[in-house]
Amino acid sequence: MTRAVDPNHNFGGTWTWEIAPEGGGSLLRITENGEVYNPMFRFISRYIIGHTRTMDTALQAIAAKFDEKIHIED
Repeated sequence: MTRAVDPNHNFGGTWTWEIAPEGGGSLLRITENGEVYNPMFRFISRYIIGHTRTMDTALQAIAAKFDEKIHIED
């Protein structure tokens, strides 16, 4: 589990990483349990950046590292 703990950030929470065998490879699941404290940053995160952008970017980078295809579910 990864946790954002800096009280000066606009957000906080945890990422839980789960890895399980699947077929000839692995299934990686990242679950975020977070909160956005600042209302302006909450708006930006929701409507401009996207709540899952950081997780999606992390999954894409891991897939690229292992030359794998990626399927992202909401």
